[in-house]
Amino acid sequence: MVGFGGLAGCTKGPLPPVFGAVFGLENAESVPFRSGKVGEPGVEPGDRVIGLAANAPGQCIYRRAGSGYRYLAACPEGYGV
Repeated sequence: MVGFGGLAGCTKGPLPPVFGAVFGLENAESVPFRSGKVGEPGVEPGDRVIGLAANAPGQCIYRRAGSGYRYLAACPEGYGV
C-alpha cells in the first residue's frame, strides 16, 4: 500500500476514478452515477457466430469483426448444431 501512497503524492492533477473507488484516494477524479439501459447489440456485416448460448435458448454468441468483442443476439435463421 506504500507504493500507492507514493504514487498519489508524486502525480500532478487528478488521478483516474479507479484510484478513488478502489483505494479511497481523495484527489482522484469522480464520475457521477448515471442510470439508463445499455442498448442491445446488433449483428453487423463481418460478425461471426461462435456458437449457441448455453443459458439463452434461441440466442447465439457472436464475435465482432476487428475488435474481438463478444455479444449475445438472436441466432440467424436456420442456425443449429
